[in-house]
Amino acid sequence: MSRFFLAVLVLLSLTCFGVADDDAINEDMISSGSASSPQAIEKANNLDKQSYMGLEDVFLDTKTIAPNGKYMLLVFGKNGCSYCELLKQDIKKHNTLKDFIKANYSAYYINISYSKMHNFRVGGAHKNKEFKLPTFELASIYDVSSTPTIVFANPDGKTIYELPGYMPYKQFLAVLEFVGKGLYKGIKDDKEFTNKLRAYILKRTRELNAA
Repeated sequence: MSRFFLAVLVLLSLTCFGVADDDAINEDMISSGSASSPQAIEKANNLDKQSYMGLEDVFLDTKTIAPNGKYMLLVFGKNGCSYCELLKQDIKKHNTLKDFIKANYSAYYINISYSKMHNFRVGGAHKNKEFKLPTFELASIYDVSSTPTIVFANPDGKTIYELPGYMPYKQFLAVLEFVGKGLYKGIKDDKEFTNKLRAYILKRTRELNAA
C-alpha cells in the first residue's frame, strides 16, 4: 500500500521523466545460438550495474531481489534522471546515510532504462515465494511512473511506504530511520502514518541541523 506525504512534504519530492529508447536492451541484441551467447546475456544483465557505480557496497545485484532478513529498499531510477543522480550523490557524500542503509536494508537500484530478468523473492523464511520477471513488470507492480521512486518494504517484502521522488538527505535519513527502526509499527491507517512520519521528519531535521 502506498502512502504519501501531506502537500507541504510532497513539494519536497521532485521527479524527472524520460529516457532515450536507445538504452533499452532486448533479446534481438543477443545472438542466439552463438558460442558467446551466455557471455552476451551476462553482459546485458550487468549493464544496469553502471547505474550505481561507486555504490556497490550499498546496492546489491538486482539479478536476485530479496529482503535477506532485513528491511528492503528498492530505488527505481532511469538514465538521464538528474534527481536519481542527486540521490546517489547524497548516499556517497553522507556516511550516516550510507551506513544506515547498509546496516538495516537490503538495497537495490533498479534502472528501468534496461530490461533484465530478476528473481524476486518475498514472503519470509516460512512463506517464501519466488517470481522470475523482467524489469518493466517489476516496475509495473509498484506503479512506477516517475523517477526516482523509492519503495520501503518489511523483511517479508511487504510494502510499508512508497516515496514518489527525491528528498534531501536529512529528510530521507529520517524516513529510513522511521521504517528501519520499526517506528511505523502499531499505526492503524494512512492518516496516522502520515502524521507520525511528518512529525518524525521535522524532529530529526531539527536535531541534525543542531548537530
